[in-house]
Amino acid sequence: MKNLETNLDPKELSKNPEEFKRFLVALRTMYYYTYHNRWQIDKINSDYTTIDKKYLSKMTYDYRTRVKRLESAMDVNQAFLTEIWKKYEPDQSYYQNYDQRDLDNLAYNEYSTLNYAVFMYISRDWTINRKNEREVHYTPIIEAVKKYVPPQSKILLPGAALLRLGYELAKIGYNIDANDYNFLNVILCDYLFNYSKMNQFTFQPLIRSFSNYLTEDAVFRKFSFPDENIDLKGKGKIIMEAGDFTKMYNNKENNYDCVITCFFIDTAKNVIEYIDIIEKVLKKGGIWINFGPLSYHWVGYQNIPTIELPYDKLKEVIINYGFEYLHEEINKTVIYCEIEDFMKNDVFNCVFFTCKKK
Repeated sequence: MKNLETNLDPKELSKNPEEFKRFLVALRTMYYYTYHNRWQIDKINSDYTTIDKKYLSKMTYDYRTRVKRLESAMDVNQAFLTEIWKKYEPDQSYYQNYDQRDLDNLAYNEYSTLNYAVFMYISRDWTINRKNEREVHYTPIIEAVKKYVPPQSKILLPGAALLRLGYELAKIGYNIDANDYNFLNVILCDYLFNYSKMNQFTFQPLIRSFSNYLTEDAVFRKFSFPDENIDLKGKGKIIMEAGDFTKMYNNKENNYDCVITCFFIDTAKNVIEYIDIIEKVLKKGGIWINFGPLSYHWVGYQNIPTIELPYDKLKEVIINYGFEYLHEEINKTVIYCEIEDFMKNDVFNCVFFTCKKK
């Protein structure tokens, strides 16, 4: 029995050419990780050989040491990515309908997501180093679920990222339908839940930049993951799908006992559309639990119509959709993906509420 059910079968995925293309791009992004990051090493070599030697003479630090450490760290990261990639890379025949250069270009654009988002999700959700942060984010949600949602209920978790929250709920006995748009997240979740063992991998997620660190060593800190053996035998069930939340759940009315949005609703182009879908998918009396800021992701995209509402106006919309507030608070100074010995961490005042569909 699998701990997590996903649809990553190339034969099935290829029935939807656009979705399958996103799957292939995710795999290429993982496979070419070192290649896409090589510019960083090239730039260091170029910069330090260009700078006047009178300035460099004031440093006891040798930049070539940084280069060697970077190369080693990239190899460490590439090793675990390649191990996972090998599990999912389809036969070359599946590539025949796709332009290889186009896939490579899209993968190049996607590697920043791997560097800045996915690596941070791994460290937050599946390393012992970020346990305290997880507890700040997830414990209030889990306690609200236990208070308002009966055991064995069906919960929708959109924007699930690397699914630690879903896992903690499934361990209690809840059944989770998880969703994330990014195939990188879905592929990593499938591997972690179904094929990994405790502390199987080591990686160095912080090497993407040297800005704002207190020490050079902090950049090269190593993390092991996952921090436990994942086992849901006899517990709740988790199904995870890749895709656009607004397209996948717009027709699943009265299907869920609970919807949890954790650092998610501000990913909307139109946040009212998200609320509309949440109201539709919930059964009568169903519970919506939200935790997160309103750092709207699509601000500044001039060619994309967006709606950004402050919380007081958003709350009016929620009430107008017929939701009843059961609990509401602002959790102040919540750090998101905290980095030790870093001089700039994202801190939010998060809206935490529980609503009931009338």
